[in-house]
Amino acid sequence: MQTSVVPHVVAANDLTARWCAAAGDDDFVVSGAGLWPLLALLTAAAEGRARSELEAAIGVSADVATTAALELLGTLAAAEDVSAALGLWVRADLPLHEDWARQLPVGTIDRLGEQGALDEWADKHTGGLIEKFPLRIDRDTVLVLATALAAKTTWETPFDAVELAFETGPWHRHRGPGLERVTSRLADASILHGPTPITRVVVTGTADVDVHLLLGAATPDVVLAAGLGALCGAVPIRTELPEGTTGPGLTVRTHTGRSRRDLLEVRLPPFEIRSAHNLCAQPELFGLATATDSTHGHFPEISPDPLYVTQGAQEVLARFTRTGFEAATVTAFNMARAASLPPERLVTTVSVVFDRPFGFVAVHRPTGLAVVAGWVANPATEPIG
Repeated sequence: MQTSVVPHVVAANDLTARWCAAAGDDDFVVSGAGLWPLLALLTAAAEGRARSELEAAIGVSADVATTAALELLGTLAAAEDVSAALGLWVRADLPLHEDWARQLPVGTIDRLGEQGALDEWADKHTGGLIEKFPLRIDRDTVLVLATALAAKTTWETPFDAVELAFETGPWHRHRGPGLERVTSRLADASILHGPTPITRVVVTGTADVDVHLLLGAATPDVVLAAGLGALCGAVPIRTELPEGTTGPGLTVRTHTGRSRRDLLEVRLPPFEIRSAHNLCAQPELFGLATATDSTHGHFPEISPDPLYVTQGAQEVLARFTRTGFEAATVTAFNMARAASLPPERLVTTVSVVFDRPFGFVAVHRPTGLAVVAGWVANPATEPIG
């Protein structure tokens, strides 16, 4: 596999690694690739502390963030086995700055209407894998920004369906469906030299999507960080595996047999994982701490109206089967108008108390005519009128 050194790809992968590190040790699936372009677009449009926090989260300069976001989405959209879409929905009463809107791809912007239209968009751009938009709009929502990604590949060499019964390891009492295959592609197996050894098996797709399977004795964050680090060369990859080499789940042996080729045997259970993420539940992780502050606006490049982020969510699916792999994600942010409290300033207060007899004049404003004039010598002692 060719190592990518494109800065925004590395930055998106770094976001995925940090997200994985915070995701715990239960089943989960996240998509930094779906979230990163949205954060980058927000970064370029933000000001002040919100801009600084978002810039730190995406790992690239705010000055190039919009270009990088659209390049990343364009790369995915041009892939054979991946599709990508960007959507922006705006309520009729929210003005947009033309210079900002003009940067987005043609067809991206639409009028914000019913929830059903967003559900249809999610369903369409994920091939039916995600039927519902991950966020619900409400009466305060004036802008919705979202990405949809979908990947689907078939294996060059399909697996056979088998019954798994593990003899060792944490799953040694497990009995259930499994996948097994034998190929001659020994180079698909390697050991990653992270903080602890990680066994990696690359399952090759027929077009341009592969799946890297990662096995290690460390915690999920360490295992996944090694796998992600290997993509950009930050983690060394050992593909030479002579006899006697061992790694997590891996053994190398020689024996007599009738096969004319060396063999790579792989066994694993199939899996389907769905995850729903509240992106505002961990605002510091994604640079959203200030952007979600409702007391004033943070995105003056988007609109002259003050805007803040009210909701952020991601719905994501990953499915590994005998014949292939498919995944989809919809990531979205809702925005509303901020309170736009006026800045503090020196204030002069004038107080007048009528605590003695006073006069009055009724004036016709256009002409200055005094309609009536009078004097109040005694305050009223009963309600009048």
